[in-house]
Amino acid sequence: MTRMMVAAIAAMLGTTPAWAQDAPSQTAFDPYGNGEEVTYRDPMTGFRVEVAGGYDRLEINYFDGDTKYYDGADGIRYGGEVGYDFAIGSRVLLGAYVGYAGTTTKRCDDVGLFTELCQRAKGELSGGVRLGVRVGERAQLYGKVGYASMPLEFAVSTDRTTETYAGMHFGLGGEMGVGSRAFVKAELVATNFRTRDRFYEGLNFDRRHAVAGVGYRF
Repeated sequence: MTRMMVAAIAAMLGTTPAWAQDAPSQTAFDPYGNGEEVTYRDPMTGFRVEVAGGYDRLEINYFDGDTKYYDGADGIRYGGEVGYDFAIGSRVLLGAYVGYAGTTTKRCDDVGLFTELCQRAKGELSGGVRLGVRVGERAQLYGKVGYASMPLEFAVSTDRTTETYAGMHFGLGGEMGVGSRAFVKAELVATNFRTRDRFYEGLNFDRRHAVAGVGYRF
């Protein structure tokens, strides 16, 4: 049977032979709506910003034999941090950060008749790196290490002076995703400030803080 005969029979039946049909449509169902290739975005990596607040303590301590003597002041810490994280393998995250924090921590002591020595911590600038381990698709536990610099104001009556203390800090924390890009966090950090050629020379000058915060990844 020739093609002409097939075409005539098909015309009578209201059909079109397969060889005469148009090419099939190239448009298929696209769940993303634009037909473009979609790549996976790791929700635990990239640029982040966060704010946090909580407990702050400045402490002076020293050892006399086997006895440790210490004193200090407590306050409220508040501040923010920016950072960037990227994945190393499937479970490990490495990041860098810079932060700034203020505090209400202040201490005043009587040093003479009608005379007080007051010490007030001012804004602390810090930076360092952190290493995290995933404990879920959008959660991690991490450790951090870095460097911190903090001015400390001393005031006696109307006389004021400020010394800047600096040292290493170490911390542990955790982060958990909320929504598509937001997260909540909590961490504990301890800083040991150097005291050489400073008011507290010969003593151990430490700072510890425990904070909770919220952040957002871009």
